[in-house]
Amino acid sequence: MQRTITWAHTCEVADPWNWLGNGDLLMTDGYSFPSDAAAQVNFIRQLADASIVGLALGEGFAAPPLTAEAIAAADSIDFPILMTARNVPFVTIARLVAEASSGRAHSRAAKVLRLYDVLRRTHQGAMVDDLLERLGGELHASLHVIELRTGSSLLPAPTGLPPEVREAALKRAQSEKGRLPAFNRLADDHVSALLVPVGTRGSAGLVVRAWPEGEVPDLLLTQHAAMIVELEVERRAAQASRIRARGADLTRRMLDGTITPEAAASQIRLHRLGDGPWRVTLWQEENDDHSTHPRAIGLAEGLEYVQWPHLHLPVGELHLIVVDDDRFLAGLELDFVDATVGASQPVASLTRLSDAFREAQWALESARAASVQSAIYGSHGSYFMPNTVAEGEAAVQRLLGPIIKYDEEHGANLLGSLQVYFEVNRSWQEGARRLGIHKQTLVYRLKKIEEMTGADLRDFGVQAELYLALRTRQLLSTTGRGALGG
Repeated sequence: MQRTITWAHTCEVADPWNWLGNGDLLMTDGYSFPSDAAAQVNFIRQLADASIVGLALGEGFAAPPLTAEAIAAADSIDFPILMTARNVPFVTIARLVAEASSGRAHSRAAKVLRLYDVLRRTHQGAMVDDLLERLGGELHASLHVIELRTGSSLLPAPTGLPPEVREAALKRAQSEKGRLPAFNRLADDHVSALLVPVGTRGSAGLVVRAWPEGEVPDLLLTQHAAMIVELEVERRAAQASRIRARGADLTRRMLDGTITPEAAASQIRLHRLGDGPWRVTLWQEENDDHSTHPRAIGLAEGLEYVQWPHLHLPVGELHLIVVDDDRFLAGLELDFVDATVGASQPVASLTRLSDAFREAQWALESARAASVQSAIYGSHGSYFMPNTVAEGEAAVQRLLGPIIKYDEEHGANLLGSLQVYFEVNRSWQEGARRLGIHKQTLVYRLKKIEEMTGADLRDFGVQAELYLALRTRQLLSTTGRGALGG
């Protein structure tokens, strides 16, 4: 087999096939060359699979002797192994290759210029969604750009990425803990696949799959393609960040009622949320220490990579997300986020968004109480809590209404005293101490509650009803607009 050497390079790392590629001659003193037969055979096959054209081992340095098995394996795949004399420096070989390759260098430079011309035309608006298709045409390969924790596609591609290749890329990134080598070979039964880091943060990767009839793409051109892709990913990320900020502001104004329904409807269409109906979902993330997903990330970061339209507004430690009702179920399928979710019923009018927010909070509380991942307002409730806000308000009025009215008319604190009484496990002494009153004063207040409500506080069932009514009232008090902080 005829092999053309385009570059000669020294490399002493254990996996040189992740750093060199097609047309390269590997020169090594053998510090990372294995000594046992099976490992030597694997080393040679890995070099050949990466389209490295040959191996030059320096004699008299650290390289162990070539085994008969390694020589036979190299012969079977026609892979050259050169033993260079100790008095022949590698730099001499490198210069000879460089001089012989000078003509090819002009051809490569022309290809690089064509790659950047693709980027120039993209930024001029001649194309937006076919960048990868154009770059792939220059490299004779299919290109995909993915986020290396979620697997989400960051740029449109003309063809789909096989699931097994996507998963192999994610596993490779996870194994390297975000510090990928320059080139990473991925297992693919059909064509060779290469993973190249995009940017310096280790969060994105370019997957290159050569066309069946083509050769493995030139590694230098592939790196230039990765730099071009990084510019486009960053451009889109900055644009998306501005859109998310405007969406959060729109959501807050709709909840506060500081925007007219007509203006809100116009703006929500710009966010691709249509004419309704919509749902409000409220998310509470689990503590990172209890994450069950091997690649779990924060919700706010994860939302950057979802494809469905939404509005996102942080509310304290919670996350409010508005989605189109048709995409509601897809919005709950963020399998890279560990969270509990409450969802409102569909709302057809944007003026009801604040009511939907209260419904989502109620549903979230129901999900927490029932220890389930998600709940929909009016459909899922705690076994002992009302299902809806309306049911909760009715229960509070029936059980606590007289007490609330008395406190308002007389400036008293009967309800607060009852709350403390339950919090201290019905201890008269501790309750009085916490309230800063005499024990007999607390006894008087609770007697007053019995007289007003007809309830017998010695009855455990009555105690349970009053406790749950207090808890319901507390929940209701946090589901108004004040929960947004202004």
